[in-house]
Amino acid sequence: MRLVFFNTNSNHFDPKIVHIKTMPSWNEEWSRVAKNFSNHEFFLAAMLPAMFLLDYENEAIQKAANVNCVELRGASAEEIAEEILALNPDVAVAASFWITPYDWLGLQDAMIAEILRERGVRTVAHSAQTQAICFDKFKTHIFLRENNFKCAAAVHVNYDLFWAERKKSEVRQNVYREFIFREISKLNFPVIIKATTGVSSYGMEVVHTLSAVRAYLNSKKFNSDRLIEEFLEGIQFGTEIHTVKNSDGSFSPKVFPPLMYSVNQYGITSPKQSVKLGPLNLEKFKTQDLSRELERLAKILQFEGIAQIDLVFHKNEWHIIEINPRLSGSSAAIALIKQKSLPQILAEFALGIYDARATDDTMKISKNFCDENCEEISKEKFPAQISSENSRTEFPLYLNIKFPHLSEEQMRALFALPFVKYLCQTKNDAARQFREMGFCEILFGGVFSPQELLAQLEEIKTRFPEVIEISFYETAKKMIASLI
Repeated sequence: MRLVFFNTNSNHFDPKIVHIKTMPSWNEEWSRVAKNFSNHEFFLAAMLPAMFLLDYENEAIQKAANVNCVELRGASAEEIAEEILALNPDVAVAASFWITPYDWLGLQDAMIAEILRERGVRTVAHSAQTQAICFDKFKTHIFLRENNFKCAAAVHVNYDLFWAERKKSEVRQNVYREFIFREISKLNFPVIIKATTGVSSYGMEVVHTLSAVRAYLNSKKFNSDRLIEEFLEGIQFGTEIHTVKNSDGSFSPKVFPPLMYSVNQYGITSPKQSVKLGPLNLEKFKTQDLSRELERLAKILQFEGIAQIDLVFHKNEWHIIEINPRLSGSSAAIALIKQKSLPQILAEFALGIYDARATDDTMKISKNFCDENCEEISKEKFPAQISSENSRTEFPLYLNIKFPHLSEEQMRALFALPFVKYLCQTKNDAARQFREMGFCEILFGGVFSPQELLAQLEEIKTRFPEVIEISFYETAKKMIASLI
């Protein structure tokens, strides 16, 4: 079969300014998968930066062995769909990523998938309706409330109505604004103010009083619709749901144990500053309850593919913060938990043999992949069942931490450590602020005890004292210590 994996980008992108480097490279990962599934043709069709699919150097796309690489150039969903149809695909899999200021690439890829399905191509992609619900945070809030999922109480502020008198001179008293402030006063403070269509935590603000909310809504910061949401205290987490659509039209979701996320000084998880630890399948976090609720979520939204969920464990119960039907910054870690690579997981989606449809051939392929590319896994290191004694966990632990920019030599030296599994460095030459310039994200671990993971962290600090950022190190150390 001809398998096409695609993603798009709605933003202007200059590959001479923004540089992304991963170890192992996507070329290496996709070449290995294509070799293991050698009876199928692989096509990677994407727009730069082509996250999770292609490597590039300036404007040149680097070609992976055994894989056909295509740079998409269309603008509309119809134009891009025609480019993909020209590849004569049997199956097309959306590998959507995120971008600022609007997290809508999954919506674009969903529209493309709809066109492909209409033209007889089997697709693995969330529906456009699902993407639209999750793209707009107000629609997400309504969906969660209507379907009895726990989430924060919130008030939606319509920008045009809030300033109705500016456009309607006959308006003497803005009744809507008075109503909004009465509703906000009923919330428990502090609150988080967020754009309804923003990406992740970008632009969010934590506000502690009603007067501070008034000041915000009267400032230039308020320039579009906002969601004002109760701030839920508790440990923040994220996880992924991998869902296949069965031949009878039913959905089989697989919920992964959550990763713990660090928060910034405002109590918000920042994608540029967070440390991630997990997976954590601990009884105190009621992860079985979480799994049941997220399976229910996946079936109602009819997920097909990979979706990421942001969560908070508040007052001994799980609450959903955000739903992102796309790949995420946790996707590499989730793949490692499965002892696979992300390209292998996407290939299995394409072939309809992921998890619920696993066959003996699939298991053989997976084993060969791990034998060739992973550290040999012994029964001592990965026993069938792990005792709860000595703080050992049910699943192998990984830590995702960020470094400042590294040289290629430093990246190679770090990646040479046997427990370092993945590096991804983003560099923006045009950025002026330190955090906007990018960072190097490092994923390491694969051990069952927090003590062993802490020892790996200490080894990295000892070997790379000149580049490790102490604030990230201290945060990671505290997170690991919380499990001991």
